[in-house]
Amino acid sequence: MKRFLIAAAGVIAATGGLSAVNVTPAEAQAQARGAPRGSYAQSCTGSYVNQGRLYADCRDTRNRMRETSIELARCSSSDIANDNGLLVCQGHRGDFEDGGRPGGGNGNYPGWPGGPGGGNGGPGWGDTTITVYQDANFRGRSMTFREAIPNLRNSGLNDAISSMRLGRGSWEVCEDANYRGRCQVISNDVRDLARTGMNDRISSLRPARRGGNW
Repeated sequence: MKRFLIAAAGVIAATGGLSAVNVTPAEAQAQARGAPRGSYAQSCTGSYVNQGRLYADCRDTRNRMRETSIELARCSSSDIANDNGLLVCQGHRGDFEDGGRPGGGNGNYPGWPGGPGGGNGGPGWGDTTITVYQDANFRGRSMTFREAIPNLRNSGLNDAISSMRLGRGSWEVCEDANYRGRCQVISNDVRDLARTGMNDRISSLRPARRGGNW
């Protein structure tokens, strides 16, 4: 019994406490980006905190990604959840960010190419979204983009995308940075990019301009 208690204490110390055992991969990713824990992390991506508000892209009951935010001070210690694409906590509902997040951009990390202050958007680009996943079947690390990303080098997903969901519009994905090399236009969700020959090969992506010409 004594040996068992010592071993159990070692496990608790190594994990930083009993609560760490219950952290899901999605919640761990959210916390790594400075976002608080909550059940929203299971169906929301691209979460981050700006001036006391939590911003995220949450999937609604129609499988659409919605931009949403909530004031963290109003949530106190209650769970933050996703209610049909809207961030909510006990006794308080957040807001939809249909007009765009602070500074515009793709809403993942301020300062990225295509993010606040950057971006390579153009006519007809404002209503497109794409969520990319590190693993097939929409699993693993994910990020949501709304504007052109000429180089995925700093995203952690360069040459590491295996599936993707399209919220709206079509997207062009390319093997090399700056939309060079072999490119393909994606118009529907792709569960496994291995079938397209683009698995773990995408280095840049951008909304496909309406009409198909650049």
